[in-house]
Amino acid sequence: MRRAALATVLWSLVLCGSTRAQVPPNWRWTTGAGLGVFLGAGEIGRYPNATGGHEDLVARLDAGIGLGFQAGLESRFGGLELRGLGTSSAVQVENEYGVRFPHHGGRPFAWTGNLLLYPLAPLQRPGGALRPFLTAGLGGLLMSVDLDNVNDQTLYHSFHWSLGGGVRIATSPEDVPSWTPTFLELRVVRMRVWPNGPLEGFGIVAATIGLGMRH
Repeated sequence: MRRAALATVLWSLVLCGSTRAQVPPNWRWTTGAGLGVFLGAGEIGRYPNATGGHEDLVARLDAGIGLGFQAGLESRFGGLELRGLGTSSAVQVENEYGVRFPHHGGRPFAWTGNLLLYPLAPLQRPGGALRPFLTAGLGGLLMSVDLDNVNDQTLYHSFHWSLGGGVRIATSPEDVPSWTPTFLELRVVRMRVWPNGPLEGFGIVAATIGLGMRH
């Protein structure tokens, strides 16, 4: 999970180091990061306790603080981006009667490849300060959990699709050559995670507010 997060960060840095000459005219590299709320789905899986007794161990993912970051390539009308999303909330494991099993779950990390669309761009003047956007993408969720109480935590990678939207508000002008244009971003994303082994299919909602740059 940490390796995936590190790989995403390194990819963002590579994009930051790219120059405008390396992309087609009217396209820009963008990077950004945001902080917000991560809303888990509650129960996300269960499996029989293999150490004895007739009980299931239940995995739960509850609300936490969400941290998102992205890097991409866009034009006036839309583009592509790679986004990572982590949470401060670790997976909690307990039996059917509410007895907690500590250290049986880790913090999940999601990555998503998104298509970015500015639906109002044809109606707005270029370089407008307010840019509503929509996103749709596919990706994966890395999550470690121990639900048999015999082995250590097992790392699962579950695929997911996501839909989201928000608005980007320019906080510096784009027509001043000596400035790097910046923007404030408000974003809400819903991800639907596919079942994998003892993990059920479940939904996640994340709302973030952050800052970004166009390079």
